[in-house]
Amino acid sequence: MAKNYYDSLLHAVTQPETLGYELLRDILLPDLLGQEAPGILYWAGKDLARRLPLQKLADLPTFFEQFNFGHLTLSQQTKNRYIYRLAGGQVKQRQKAFAQADFQLEAGFLAQQTQQITQAVAEGQLQPERDAITIIIQTDQTDRPADSSTGQPIQLHHFGEATRSQSKAPTAKTPKKTSTPVSELMPKRTERHRRSWFRR
Repeated sequence: MAKNYYDSLLHAVTQPETLGYELLRDILLPDLLGQEAPGILYWAGKDLARRLPLQKLADLPTFFEQFNFGHLTLSQQTKNRYIYRLAGGQVKQRQKAFAQADFQLEAGFLAQQTQQITQAVAEGQLQPERDAITIIIQTDQTDRPADSSTGQPIQLHHFGEATRSQSKAPTAKTPKKTSTPVSELMPKRTERHRRSWFRR
């Protein structure tokens, strides 16, 4: 019996708006890339990080939330190692819906962002868990990247803050309107003749 991909997609998403993303991520790309999918997606994540360089490692959780990668937290950090935990409804649902749900894109993205920000060669490794993914980023402080040039770091937009600040801002009082008598709006007789508003 053919696999019901539609049902799998419905079980993989937490919001209907992400159906298209899941269709590409967990069905189309694995079919196109075959057995090479994990390696290609890892390097695709690194390339994505080069195109969207962040200012600091603390920006990573916000980026992951905005692009629906999941809820990212830094659970442990040493001199040469960063251990992240990727969880949240989206990660949990993908793992349940697709036995081969892959997170190499996220691992490559984290590795390259770490390399660009710390200026030390970095690579990532996945450790799947129940309802979450552990991503270990290992750096080598003695090995500097051959090409450390990246574009201007992006300025992350925090959705909703502008709206909240505007709602809190005091509103200027509108001056009270006073009604003007119609007689005041009509031109005076001498003015009416001078402007030739009426012709005899």
